[in-house]
Amino acid sequence: MPYFNDVHLTPGSKITANGKQGPVIADHVDPATASSAEIATKQNQILAVLRDLRIIKE
Repeated sequence: MPYFNDVHLTPGSKITANGKQGPVIADHVDPATASSAEIATKQNQILAVLRDLRIIKE
C-alpha cells in the first residue's frame, strides 16, 4: 500500500507536511553571486527541514 504525505510549499518559503510546518528558509540574497559554500549550506537547511517533517528519511 503506498504512503502519501500531504506536502506543500507556501509563499513564505515554508515547507508543510501533514499539518506540521517547518521554519522559513530564506532565499539567497543574490543567487547569481552565491558561493558554493552558501549553496551547500542552503541545501543542507532544506534537507534538515524535510527530515524534520519526515518527508525524507535521515
